[in-house]
Amino acid sequence: MASGGNSNQTSGNQQTLEQEEAARQAAENEAAAELQYLTQILPRSSPIHIPDNATITSQSKDEYNQVKYEWTSGGYNYLSRWHTRTPGAPLEQRDSWVVERHLPGIGAGPNARPAVREVLIAEGKWISKSIWNAAIHARKNGTATQEQKELLDHGHWKA
Repeated sequence: MASGGNSNQTSGNQQTLEQEEAARQAAENEAAAELQYLTQILPRSSPIHIPDNATITSQSKDEYNQVKYEWTSGGYNYLSRWHTRTPGAPLEQRDSWVVERHLPGIGAGPNARPAVREVLIAEGKWISKSIWNAAIHARKNGTATQEQKELLDHGHWKA
């Protein structure tokens, strides 16, 4: 019978040093695999190129998951957002991308202009975020027109 210290056995819920090290290594491997997926694999399915310097935010919401990629290019702030099916979305909607861009406004001076917020609905075709939001609101209320449904379908790019 072993005499305690060198038996590699513990009492109760204690872990051995080897078990703790194995658990730590497994967690590191899982984190590395997730990082590779978020930085190298998932961005390839985005409808627009996501640069390597994009900021990545992975979130678990109440009933869906999303990953946001944000960057700036040509004066615009871009957001390419991947998400699983959201609550209330049509059953045929699966994992998809929504791409937005924002051109900050200039409040005064000779180059004054209002801010521009848009959503990508076709290659090179952007619509106003207010039109997009109105379509989302109408769909949630069951009053969406065929045109609004099509905007939302086209703006949700299949992953």
